[in-house]
Amino acid sequence: MKGQAKRAGHRLVGRNGCSERGSALVEVAFGSLFLLGLVIALFEMGMLFSAYVAVINASRAGATYASMHADPLDPEYGRYAEIARHELRAARLDMSKVQVLPPETPEGTEPGKPVRVTVIYKLSTFTSTLSLPVFGRFGLPSEYTLAWTTTVPIR
Repeated sequence: MKGQAKRAGHRLVGRNGCSERGSALVEVAFGSLFLLGLVIALFEMGMLFSAYVAVINASRAGATYASMHADPLDPEYGRYAEIARHELRAARLDMSKVQVLPPETPEGTEPGKPVRVTVIYKLSTFTSTLSLPVFGRFGLPSEYTLAWTTTVPIR
């Protein structure tokens, strides 16, 4: 059994004669750190994806409403932002970080012409405040900017 570990009494002895007790514990500790990092990354990506879907839905809802009330003289014209914010509130996002841009009608407000609504959300996740002494933030941003523009024909 040259070059292999041998049993010496109750402990495992390596080829250089040193005990290998505790090496499994060290390996589990490093493996656990890796798995914890993976779980945190998956959780953050889930939060990011959920917020992104909410921004898309809010943009669509606002653009649909703006397409029905595209004329600035319409008394319901400004409610598109309220409709978009309602969608984001339903997703339980931080409303202080939401920006709904005014609808754009570059070709006019006649039926069939496009209207665009853009929703912007700045997402801060729970890892936004984390930073390791040597590694920093691993290149991750402290805030994600999610934006979506929906174009709908005026009705």
